[in-house]
Amino acid sequence: MTKQPQITIDDVLKAFAMDFEPGTGVLQRYLAQYPEYSVALIDLSMELTREFDDDRPPGTAEFDLVAAGMARLRENTITLQSLQAAPAKAFANAIKVLSLPMQVGLAFRERRIDVATLPQRVLAKMAEALQTSTETLLSYLALPPEAPLARARKSAVKPAAPEKVSFERVLQDAGVDEQSVSNLLREE
Repeated sequence: MTKQPQITIDDVLKAFAMDFEPGTGVLQRYLAQYPEYSVALIDLSMELTREFDDDRPPGTAEFDLVAAGMARLRENTITLQSLQAAPAKAFANAIKVLSLPMQVGLAFRERRIDVATLPQRVLAKMAEALQTSTETLLSYLALPPEAPLARARKSAVKPAAPEKVSFERVLQDAGVDEQSVSNLLREE
């Protein structure tokens, strides 16, 4: 039985924003359904009910807030297409942030890791190291696995089609010790 990926906070907040109407009990329903995101849901509901004075022009604080948000958006410029075209070295450099062997970075690049087995903490750190969002990295990893053509040319036998395997298996195959594997797989 495969473990389904957990719904992300961004997905919950987007759905909440679409459903939200003050006084209809939507907030209570979402709080009951997603207690782990309660602080973010309450903050969003307060933002959605905040009143604005349309006659007053925005101040410097509002402009600074927008500028900071735009700067964050510009930082995450790596898209799905650029991630697909990224060289193996980009993944090898990114995996160094997690202090893992290069084989694990190549497994990420070749999309051989089953997303359902990937801890959120590892996913977030890898996305940050690749300078992309976790959603973009998840979309990339959800694509079918691929084997580099260079390996097929160098092989004496026809290589088998790559398969998705668990993150634990990738770590074990890369020679990561059991204690480190356990620490990486533990969700905190």
